[in-house]
Amino acid sequence: MTVTEIPVPQTPAQQLDAIEQQADAEIQAIISAAVAAGLSGAAILAVLAALTNAVSTAAQQGFTVGAQIVLQGAAGRRARMRQLAIEPLPTSVEEDVRAVVEDVARRIDAAIAGEAPDTTSAPVTPTPANVELDRFRRRMRILAVTKIHQAASSATFSYARWLGLDLEWVTRRDGKACTVCASMNGRRVPAGEKFANPRAPGVPRRLWAGFQGLPPTHPSCRCRVIPRT
Repeated sequence: MTVTEIPVPQTPAQQLDAIEQQADAEIQAIISAAVAAGLSGAAILAVLAALTNAVSTAAQQGFTVGAQIVLQGAAGRRARMRQLAIEPLPTSVEEDVRAVVEDVARRIDAAIAGEAPDTTSAPVTPTPANVELDRFRRRMRILAVTKIHQAASSATFSYARWLGLDLEWVTRRDGKACTVCASMNGRRVPAGEKFANPRAPGVPRRLWAGFQGLPPTHPSCRCRVIPRT
């Protein structure tokens, strides 16, 4: 990933929120256009590339914010490593989006095949296929948020390691932090090291597989890391 300019003069948290909202609006528009002519698995598969591009763009913007978190506060600091090495995401955007889209396409086709024909004109409850469509919208929203914050953490970690800066975990203090995230708030690690799995009352012994020492600790997690000298 490369660092690009994002003309949003806000705090990093506000920038990431804005990226989330923009990505969600684009994703929902893509899905709505896909099913406008009829809901089917083929219609969902047809927008795989567009959805991948939307999430990839959002992740790139998240990466830029994560890099700026370090670079804006480290002016004049010399790199301790010759070459900047970018920490890869736990899983790629492409494989994550493909997994969701292909799974939903199968579910929608199966739901349509199992639906009984509507012989009444009275309002009916949502069909199984529409239920799957709503679930798809939520899954894509969660995936986009998760990849944005994975990319932001990757950038912050990579640039902090390059400049020899320690990292501190920052949990969103909006009253919605889970037990895992709350237990991580304020923890620090030396430059180039990742965070160990939290151990605290109420924290599950086995965490989400996508957590590999950097935020997010779970899908939709909005924790961040910030550099410390």
